[in-house]
Amino acid sequence: YMAQMGYKAYRFSVVWSRIHPLGNEESPNEAGLAYYEKMVDYLLSKGIEPVVSLVHFDMPDYLLKNYNGFMNKEVINFYARHVEAVVSRLKGKVKYWLTFNEINAMDMAPYMGGGLIDGSEQNRAQGAHNQFVASSKVVKLAHEIDQNNQVGQMLAYSAYYPYTADPADQILVMKAKQEMLFYSDVQTGGRYPEYRLKQYERDGIKLDDKPEDYELIKNY
Repeated sequence: YMAQMGYKAYRFSVVWSRIHPLGNEESPNEAGLAYYEKMVDYLLSKGIEPVVSLVHFDMPDYLLKNYNGFMNKEVINFYARHVEAVVSRLKGKVKYWLTFNEINAMDMAPYMGGGLIDGSEQNRAQGAHNQFVASSKVVKLAHEIDQNNQVGQMLAYSAYYPYTADPADQILVMKAKQEMLFYSDVQTGGRYPEYRLKQYERDGIKLDDKPEDYELIKNY
């Protein structure tokens, strides 16, 4: 039906637990990979370009309960293993990838967006940082698997407009946009914007980070 309607691309999401049911297995589930390969082959046969989200609010329950989601840095490597299995299997068939669906859901719905049981401001900041590192790591990985891969970001965005020309209204809109666009600022600009660093400083937020995190974010 999509082909008959003239669709040229279709974006869908890979379910993490279909590939790694617990999330931390060494080897992927063959049936899960075969499912998506069959789907991609059918899309291509109809002249429809697949665009694939690698994670879409579906962290395996085991990782959520036993690792507290992306609060745990081990999950970065589990995620990279998931991505490596999918991207390797679909090499040459899919060239457009999204690392996380609506990555800024970490601020709006941290349990859904990052598997955080405790969604405090400190934990959201750490979870976001770990997702930035994970995203950059798999961008690098995807390009190593196939240099033709194009890997992008996905953001939940709502437009905000000031009610009046009053400076107070203008500032409210500016702050709302900063909250919304922080994630794309990091992923596009390759660094944390000053406004967010100042916010962390004011709020006493300390990240568990290391210099190589920022090198990865800067370069990928």
